Amino acid sequence: MNKAREIGDRKGIIRARLEEDRIIARRAGRALALLSRGYGSEEGRGDYVEYSYPEALYLMENGLMSVEDQEGEELSFNRLLEILKRLDENLWRDYVVYRDLRERRYVVRDGVSRDLRFRVFERGRYGKEPARYLVAPLMEGRNIDVGKLLEWLSTARKLRKELVMAVVDRRNEVIYYKTALVDLRNV
Repeated sequence: MNKAREIGDRKGIIRARLEEDRIIARRAGRALALLSRGYGSEEGRGDYVEYSYPEALYLMENGLMSVEDQEGEELSFNRLLEILKRLDENLWRDYVVYRDLRERRYVVRDGVSRDLRFRVFERGRYGKEPARYLVAPLMEGRNIDVGKLLEWLSTARKLRKELVMAVVDRRNEVIYYKTALVDLRNV
């Protein structure tokens, strides 16, 4: 591929590339501007910004990003989704939650594990304060072990965050539940 055409910025659209299991774009133009709004991560890549799968899909859906495969062919939203679903079976669930939170004007970053998928910042507090919430996306009708829930609550408590369960229903609507441990001895 021509280096000048590699990955960069074209008329305000981030031009990214899918490399094996990562989506990256050159750290310039729109990609640089969106970093301050909580899109992308500079970790370990130097001149490049790396995007999570739900993040890249969201930016594509909103016309802010195009993604090419390694051969330079531009991928459609559906084709990218198909490829990424092979790498992450929970991608659609995570994307629906990510999109819903972003449309509610929250800054959403990767979480601390595959289960505690997102860290969510209070509106207007990104870059000024740590994330307030840890979000665990779940599909409606799926069982969750109480021990797993207690583990999530413990992690959230250690990190001084509130645990929120985001349940995606059959119609791809998201319902949020705040969770907490209650000590009934003092009630």
